[in-house]
This record gives sequence, C-alpha cells and structure tokens, in this order.
Amino acid sequence: MKKFIAKIILFFTIIGICDFVFGKCMDYVVNHIETGGQGRDNHICNSADEDILIFGSSRAIQHYNAQMMEDSLGMTCYNCGDEGNGIILSYGRLSMVEEKHQPKIIIQDIEPRYDLFKNDNSTFIGWLKARYDREGIPEIFEAVDKSEGYKMKSQLYRYNTKCIQNIFVYLTGISTDTGVKGFRPMDVEMDTTRVAPLSEDYEFDSLKLEFVQKFINKAKGSKLIFVVSPIWNGMNTDMTAPIRKMCEEQHILFFDFSNDPKYVRHNEYYRDGRHLNARGADVFTRDLIIKLREIEL
Repeated sequence: MKKFIAKIILFFTIIGICDFVFGKCMDYVVNHIETGGQGRDNHICNSADEDILIFGSSRAIQHYNAQMMEDSLGMTCYNCGDEGNGIILSYGRLSMVEEKHQPKIIIQDIEPRYDLFKNDNSTFIGWLKARYDREGIPEIFEAVDKSEGYKMKSQLYRYNTKCIQNIFVYLTGISTDTGVKGFRPMDVEMDTTRVAPLSEDYEFDSLKLEFVQKFINKAKGSKLIFVVSPIWNGMNTDMTAPIRKMCEEQHILFFDFSNDPKYVRHNEYYRDGRHLNARGADVFTRDLIIKLREIEL
C-alpha cells in the first residue's frame, strides 16, 4: 500500500512539474508572437499606448479604420476589437492597458448579443486565459464562472485551445489574421444570403450590464464614447435601451448609426447583414470622425 501511494504521489508530482514547465514555455511563446490575432492581443495587453482605442466585436474590427482616424484627427489610434466578443473582454483588455497608459478617447462599439443579452458568458474569457496572472483578471473569471478559477490552476488548461497554432505562428510568423493598427476590413461585396433578421427573443444580462458599468468606471480618465455602428436592416432601439439609459444618466456620449438611412439596406456598404465591407467601413469612419470633431476631445 505504501508503494502504491508513493507511486500516486510521484505520478501527480511529475504531472505538476510538466504542467508548470509547459506553462512557462507557452507563456514565453505567446508573449513573443508579433503577428496575427495573438500579436494583436500582445500589443493591446502589453504595450498599447495609442491616444484612441476602439473596443468591441468583429463589428469593431471591421468597421473602424484606425489609420484613417489617426490621419484625420492627429492622434494615434488602435483597434482592440475581437470576433465574437464584447464588453467582458473589453473590460479585461482595458484593465491591462490602463496599468501603463490612459487613452485620451475610448470607443466601445455596441453589439447587443455580446454586450447586453443573456448567453454563455464563458465564451468571452478565452483571450484572457493567458493573462490570468495579471491584476484584476481573476476577478473577471470569478464573476463569469467560479469553477474557472480552479481550472486556471492548470497551465495546460490556459493554453490548450491554441497551443499548436501559437507554436506555429511563433516559429514561422505566418498568420492569415492580418490588418493595419488592428483594423481588418473585408473587401467583399454584399452576400444577401447571409442576411437574417435580428431576433426579438432576447433577455438582458445583469452580469454584462455590471461589466458595462465597470468599463465606464475604468474609463473615467478618458473621453468614453459608446457607438452602435451601421447594420444592414437597422435595429430596434429597445435592444440598446439599458446602455442608452446609463449613458444618459452618466453623461456619456452615445452615437447610434444603426438606423441611419444612409446605411440601412445600402448593399454597396456591406459584406453581410451585420458587417460593413471595406468601402462601408471607410464611409462610416469618415462620418464618425465628423462627429468626433464636433465634440471637445
């Protein structure tokens, strides 16, 4: 029995050592990737020092031409959005940015599915797993799913989903995820088969609304602007009612382009029902720049 117990202890000790070594190696690999999505994440979390930072989902990545904003406003700009993500990731990334830098302007593009509606919030912490040891990040995991704190004890768990991909990009520098200053335009024509009406079956998520308020509090030292960028079929404004109310009560700028007739059902500006194409992104960015010039920055 003693030998059996000793073998069990030895087994778990070896597993623990391997997990630790793996984590240290992957931490080095991940933080030294300069290209693709991980390279973007490294810039945002480790060295972003731009005057204007844009957060949000794929609608943020594809709608805001950071280089155009930089050239027009005379301030540096970077697009910090990420596909399939919203306010939870935005808050985590802004928390890490503000460890070293206070942006002059923070723009959060609002996508109700990812910023306001109930769904599986655990899908929004993927990019934060590798940053778990950073200040404030464990609290995000605790709020989203208490069990995640136990899982994060394992270094393997933190990196397993993108392990092979990250090693490949680190060794080769090759990545299909390209862009300029975080902006990734889609230079394609409208695909009418990908247009679906926005579902009216939704419920607001109290946790996401808490993170909206946390994001507002975190951005106190900056000019914060919430924006609903154009959408092909327009949007029921009830879907953004909670954040509209928060902005009104706390005197925060809220720009809504979702029902702007300039964009609604104008196929030439879209690649699908929810995303602008490269042409639409440039037109929208110019309109946003006009609004930004009208306010005191």
